[in-house]
Amino acid sequence: MKNKMFCKLKNSKRRTLLKNNILRNKRYTYNREAAVAYAQTYAEVSNTKEYPLYKGNDCTNFVCQALVAGGMAMVGSDYEKATAWFCYTKEPSTLKKCSLTWRSAEYFRKYWGYNEDSGSYIVKEYKEFTVEEAIDKFDELYEYLIPGDVIQYAGKDKKPYHTQIVTSKEFNIATDKHDIFGAQHSANRKHVSLHQYWRMIKNGKGQYIYIYHF
Repeated sequence: MKNKMFCKLKNSKRRTLLKNNILRNKRYTYNREAAVAYAQTYAEVSNTKEYPLYKGNDCTNFVCQALVAGGMAMVGSDYEKATAWFCYTKEPSTLKKCSLTWRSAEYFRKYWGYNEDSGSYIVKEYKEFTVEEAIDKFDELYEYLIPGDVIQYAGKDKKPYHTQIVTSKEFNIATDKHDIFGAQHSANRKHVSLHQYWRMIKNGKGQYIYIYHF
C-alpha cells in the first residue's frame, strides 16, 4: 500500500509539472546511459580527436557531442538552417561544416526547442522557467529530470547563453538534500550541483532556464 501511495504522489507531481508541456509527435531512440557516459568522460578533457574545440565558448558543442553518443542523428548540411544539426569536422575554423544549431546555444534552442522553420518541437517535452520558479519547483524537477536531459540558461532577452547536460541525481552532502548534477564546458566541469548553480545565478534578475526532456 505504501509503495502504491508513493507512486500516486509521484505521478501527481509529474502531472502538475507537465500540464503545460508541449509534446512532440515523432519518436526517436535515445540511449541516455551512453550520452551520460560520454559527458562524464569528456567534461574535463575535450574530445579533439573527433570534434572541434571552441575555446571559451564550447558548452553547446560539448552537449551536442553527448547527444550523438546517445544515438541522436545528425541532420542536414546547410550550417545556417535551423532545421539542420550536424558537425562534420574537427577543425574549429571550418565553420560551414558545423551547423549553428550545434555550436551556438541560441541556435540549439531553435532546433531542439520550437523550430520556426519546421513549425514543430524536436524534443519530447520542452519547458521554460524563470530561475526563481525553477528553484521553487526544485523538488518537482528532481523527480522529473532524467540524466541525459539538457538545460540551458538565458538572460532578460531570453536568448540562451549556456548549455549543460544532466548526468546524475543523488544526495548532496554540501546542501543536505537530493540534488541534480550536470556536466558542462566553458568552464569544464564534471559534477555541477544544479541546486547551487541556480541559486548562484538567482541574483541576476530576469534569468531564464530552458529544459529539454528527451
